[in-house]
Amino acid sequence: MPGFRSVNRQGVELLVGQQVLVNFELSPSNVQESITVTGDASLLDITSSSMGGNVDPRQTQELPVNGRDWMALSTLAPGMRANATDLGPTSGERMGNREFQLNIDGQEVSVAQGGNRGQPRFSRDAIGEFQFLSSRFDATQGRSTGLQVNAITKSGSNKTSGSFSGYFRDDAFNAADFLAGNVLPYSNQQVSATYGGPILRDRLHYFANYEYEREPGTQTFNTPYPSFNIQLTGTRRTDMAGLRLDYQFSPRVRLMTRGNVFNYTNPYEAQQTGQQIGGHPAGTESFTRHSDELFATLTQVVSNGLVNEIRAGFNGHVYQTGNYTSRPDHPQAANGITFGPRITFRGFQIGGNVRTPQNSSANVYQLRDDMTLSFNSRGRHDVKLGGEYMYAINAAFGCLYCMGAIDAQNGPIPANIEALFPVWNDVSTWNLNALSPIVRRYTFGTGQFRNSLPEYNTAAWLQDDWQITSRLTLNLGLRYDLAMNVYANKVILPPMITEPRPNDTNNFQPRFGFAYTLTDRTVLRGGYGRYYGDLITGPAGQMNALANTAVVEIPNDGRRDFVTNPFNGPWPTRAQLEQRFCSTAQTPTCIRRDTGENSVSPIAEFTKMPYAHQASIGLQRQVASTMSVEADYVYVGGRDERSNQGAQRNNVNMTYDPVTGVNYPYTDISRRPFPDWGPIYMNVMGGRSNSHGLQTAFTKRLSNRWQASGTYTLSWLYDMSAPAFSGVRPVPFRVQPDLGNDYGYSASDQRHRATLNGIWQVGRGFQMSGLYFYGSGQRYSTTYGGDLRLCGQGCDRLRPDGTIVPRNNFVGDPLHRIDLRFQQRLKVGGRVSLDGILEAYNLFNHENFGNYEVRESNANYGKPIPLLSLVYQPRMLQLGFRATF
Repeated sequence: MPGFRSVNRQGVELLVGQQVLVNFELSPSNVQESITVTGDASLLDITSSSMGGNVDPRQTQELPVNGRDWMALSTLAPGMRANATDLGPTSGERMGNREFQLNIDGQEVSVAQGGNRGQPRFSRDAIGEFQFLSSRFDATQGRSTGLQVNAITKSGSNKTSGSFSGYFRDDAFNAADFLAGNVLPYSNQQVSATYGGPILRDRLHYFANYEYEREPGTQTFNTPYPSFNIQLTGTRRTDMAGLRLDYQFSPRVRLMTRGNVFNYTNPYEAQQTGQQIGGHPAGTESFTRHSDELFATLTQVVSNGLVNEIRAGFNGHVYQTGNYTSRPDHPQAANGITFGPRITFRGFQIGGNVRTPQNSSANVYQLRDDMTLSFNSRGRHDVKLGGEYMYAINAAFGCLYCMGAIDAQNGPIPANIEALFPVWNDVSTWNLNALSPIVRRYTFGTGQFRNSLPEYNTAAWLQDDWQITSRLTLNLGLRYDLAMNVYANKVILPPMITEPRPNDTNNFQPRFGFAYTLTDRTVLRGGYGRYYGDLITGPAGQMNALANTAVVEIPNDGRRDFVTNPFNGPWPTRAQLEQRFCSTAQTPTCIRRDTGENSVSPIAEFTKMPYAHQASIGLQRQVASTMSVEADYVYVGGRDERSNQGAQRNNVNMTYDPVTGVNYPYTDISRRPFPDWGPIYMNVMGGRSNSHGLQTAFTKRLSNRWQASGTYTLSWLYDMSAPAFSGVRPVPFRVQPDLGNDYGYSASDQRHRATLNGIWQVGRGFQMSGLYFYGSGQRYSTTYGGDLRLCGQGCDRLRPDGTIVPRNNFVGDPLHRIDLRFQQRLKVGGRVSLDGILEAYNLFNHENFGNYEVRESNANYGKPIPLLSLVYQPRMLQLGFRATF
């Protein structure tokens, strides 16, 4: 500034999403003496009341992470609930509700496809840092009832720099598998490279990255039947690449563009949904996942108090699955269906996903504008005004019940089941007709299995961070979200859904927070907000599929060859089937349609978007120049949540006895609300949940060559099973607890979580880092594993003795894991350095499990199930190197 001396302040660390107050005093240039003030910026956040934390650049790059997925470091943030992040920063999609959003450089890239198929991945070496917001984020972010992850990618500079690194694991350094009892064949190779620098000095910079991973591995099975417990060995491959360009048109105008590609293939992907957990190897699929993003941000400094950012982008996601069972003589072989059927016993299952093969895609186009205006009026105002529009095309091919499904729950599992299925994937060796005495029905699908459906999301927001005094800041926000066609609103399916349903348009979300500085070292913070979530594409895609396909059920007529010849003759064409539908021809042999594993969208009254009330109150205190502690009570109350009943979906094609609260047997067709149909499953937006938690954290910023942080969370999570419906209306009286409205501890409820991590720069280029994770036993959904209520499917908690399996009453074992990293850096010359790296995961080889058999009728009830997630593996060592320049 003309007439004043230059002032330079160093050592201030500003992380993504943070605001730091730094005071400068300018002196006239003709004053000779000067005063130099040194010191660290405050660790206190005196302007925001959001809950969460940051993972800084050193933690992102220097902490040990098995698999090198930077998202795994989100487990270190206060308020994190998930023990593993394979599917994203939460425990998948709880009850089908979107509980998080993943944002890269301000671009929302979360996968909205159903099925817990995971999120797009980005190379760890391309991520600069990220912020984890567990609740109460401001009005500029939405479409999540839970949390937000905000990451920023690395950019180039005026100095050309780069890195080349390799990381290697091998079974020679692994401990024995906890379940198999021996060391499983395994190896892993990861290679990563980055390169960045100037194209035009001070104007145009680039940053490029590529990462490759190859992982031969072994999938094991742990069923009660030894001959089924085979090992499948295959090689997984992952490729990630990205390019970022930053161009400065002028000191006030800047353009950033970024493109990323991600590919993942796995020849043996274990099915981890529904009854397939702990099942037969025939449930294994081939799996391919791909995503790509293209994104641009134009930043304009309009004036000293006004900044505008325009963002536009595209992100696409594709996943494909296939099944390994072979049945060349399938009745629909002429139509290309040569897979084996899925067979459901009491507490056990053989066969794959009933939608296999699948080919699903989502292409999302988005446009967003953020304007930030800062001014003084009765205090300091930082106002954020903006809006966004997202257009998505969700396309899918899912061959619903093409291979056929056999309901064999009319009796116990045959004692000679292993002899009936001698070769795991060769259906010609399966003695299916021997099952006829316990088979209730045969189900298969026909029709148009390819469908495409658009969805539209619009949002607008106003956020004012109003610093009334130097001690008090108010965070005032209002957001509006409109999601259109998320239920395939114009699609009808008589006789259940006979007219279009309106979109939910009343999604206003007020948000209020405060931060009050009690002393120079203590801040009191808290607030309340309403948050609308996002629905995965399942409701719309399934409803659209039901309108274009037909799933039919054939009751067992007592013939000895019923299972292999359900029609007692040639397989009918679709036209012939339609002539035999009970809705067309009322004859004793008419055929009833059902919905399979798809769900009907609800009627207009229940076509709602899920939302949550979030509130918090707590303290943050700086205990030293580089240390702070915080503690907050956090409440999240979910409402209008999508919910399921038991391990399967709700069969609404039943009526109930008002005296006993028990359903009338599904086999009594005269009591069905829709007697021309079989089981009908419907998305029920009537669930609710409540979470209470005490979140605490400790932070020690890097000084004296070491840094550390830790978290502890004490929490309770409750939710309610789906309310009972009869037809398309809720049952007006109380039903038995296993049939609906059962409120209690939720699956994934976990009482205690604690983490600790640190980095120590020992000296002479040697560095140590590590992390510790503890999680108390987590709850799992529990069932008997058989339809003794005669609901058709879904009522799976009644025991043979008439008692009811308590909901979510199985608690797994506690988790303990210590990961360590040792690193030696050598200066090769000039700007080139070489790091040698040794990492140990689960150092003390603690037996950690993330899945259990929870069907009581299964002989392995309560025993752990193999899970490929790296979080639950025995001790592993990794050797690596990293060259930087």
